[in-house]
Amino acid sequence: MSLRSFTPWTVWAAYMPKLSRVLNRCNDDLISLRAFEEVPVFGPTADPSFTYWGGAEVTSKNEGFEHLEIPAGTYAVFHYTGPSKDSSIWRYIYSDWIPSSEWELDNRPHFERLGKKYSNDDPNSEEDIYIPVRPRA
Repeated sequence: MSLRSFTPWTVWAAYMPKLSRVLNRCNDDLISLRAFEEVPVFGPTADPSFTYWGGAEVTSKNEGFEHLEIPAGTYAVFHYTGPSKDSSIWRYIYSDWIPSSEWELDNRPHFERLGKKYSNDDPNSEEDIYIPVRPRA
């Protein structure tokens, strides 16, 4: 997928009916993840491509499911309250926070932890956004 062709609901529609078969979950949270091939560049005309994953955190692999291990490293974590279709949090992170911080993007997955207070397009929905960072060179 890419930012302009982002259709996460297609992944979730295929995954959610199978969720009850995941027997070794760490918690009830869901993980929404983008794995870029290289450190993405964001901007008005940028459209980085990525592999999108919808899943759950597990203690070990599950037969019949793909498995992705998120590499260890430093993540900037943003707690967001609002509907998922509101992109203002993303503009803030990539256009304001990162350029003015002592951090730069790292080449690891970007993901959201969707917990009990997550409710897609509900204005009271809550999620935690994890952005991989490293000290600015």
